[in-house]
Amino acid sequence: MKANSRTQTFLRELRVPRAERAARREARRVEDHQMRRARENDQAPERRAAAAEAEARKYQGAQIGSPGPLGGPAS
Repeated sequence: MKANSRTQTFLRELRVPRAERAARREARRVEDHQMRRARENDQAPERRAAAAEAEARKYQGAQIGSPGPLGGPAS
């Protein structure tokens, strides 16, 4: 389905003058870039906070002499 869509877009754009095709490509590229930045920026703070919390929990009980992950002595 995606290949069909790309083919249709390509054929539609062949009807348009070269300068306008370039302008449309640039507009799509800019829009894709803006959408990608917005999506990544929305998730970045939560991901960083979750990673920091997981890292803190990972080493919270890792003290010398404490039981290992299976309840036995730490090696």
